[in-house]
Amino acid sequence: MITQSTDPISTRNSRNTEAKELLRNRPILRLLLALAVGFSVGSSDTVLKCQEPAQSSKSDLFASPSKTPATTPPQPVPSDEYRINPEDVLDVYVFDSPDLSHEYTVSTAGTITIPLLAEPVKAAGLSPEQLSRALEENFRDSGRLRHPEITVSVKQSRRSVVIVEGAVRNPQVVQVIGRTKLLFVLTEAGGVSDDAGNTVTITRGAIGLRDSSSGNGPAPSTAAIDLKQLIDGNIPGSNVDIYPGDRVTVERAGLVYVLGQVGRPGGYMLRSRWEHLTVLEVLAIAGDATSTAKKSKAVIIREDPKAPNGRVEIALNLQNIVAGRSPDRPLLANDILYVPGSAGKRALHTLATVPVSVATTAADLAIYRP
Repeated sequence: MITQSTDPISTRNSRNTEAKELLRNRPILRLLLALAVGFSVGSSDTVLKCQEPAQSSKSDLFASPSKTPATTPPQPVPSDEYRINPEDVLDVYVFDSPDLSHEYTVSTAGTITIPLLAEPVKAAGLSPEQLSRALEENFRDSGRLRHPEITVSVKQSRRSVVIVEGAVRNPQVVQVIGRTKLLFVLTEAGGVSDDAGNTVTITRGAIGLRDSSSGNGPAPSTAAIDLKQLIDGNIPGSNVDIYPGDRVTVERAGLVYVLGQVGRPGGYMLRSRWEHLTVLEVLAIAGDATSTAKKSKAVIIREDPKAPNGRVEIALNLQNIVAGRSPDRPLLANDILYVPGSAGKRALHTLATVPVSVATTAADLAIYRP
């Protein structure tokens, strides 16, 4: 029996030759083999890259505070955004940290002290949003909180007030947070009273002077607004901005009173305390003297602190004034024009109590606006 030699090297070479011959005769198999090899190499490379740890993960999580970059200064606060002031009460909410979520009062130095932070944090001059970001950065730098989420809101501001005074129903100090509107603070004070004049004067505080200034120069320290235009809403610019620290004064209109034998006795409102109406103008508004009036015995009762009883009486002859033989006297705020009837002397004596009780009788009289 003849035994055939089986050399492994010869067998392998023979197989390689056959495979090459097969690939040469079948180009489709050759293309499929190339695609399979390329896909295998790409996949292994991708797996290796996915397994590599992030280059900055270790340094970000365990970096010491001394190696952190310098703190970025806060960006300027927009003029219409509220700035925190000393003595403000802030509501600080730290997500998932109830022990840190409390109310904090800004010190007179403008800082707040937060547990776990070694140093007080500056708050005055920042917006609530800016303070939130500053606290988050301080907690990250200290290593106390890795991913802090903090919200700051102003709960109470002792300096963020507007004083509303003058001819309003409830003069008071109105709490405001940031910029607001004139109509808002007037509404908070109960609206204007019946004796309100035609002018609202706004005296700017430090914040108002700073934030209401334009490129043409510093803002004026006072501004006068027409009350009628403000209420009617015909001119949108009348509802001006009001800032913390401003003072809003509604001017009281002067009142003149016409009593006695006239068509419509009552109080007649001037547009301002400095407006003057003459005797004939007031008589025309009051419906003129009646037929029973004794026009030659009319009198003006005027307040005068220097007089013995605090008032003076100025005699008038309405007939001479109408005829042009006597000057038409101006009436001042709070003057009383009394036109007696036929029993004028007796009525004049009973009038002695009128100036003393002007404040109470004025409430009972009809008030007319010209």
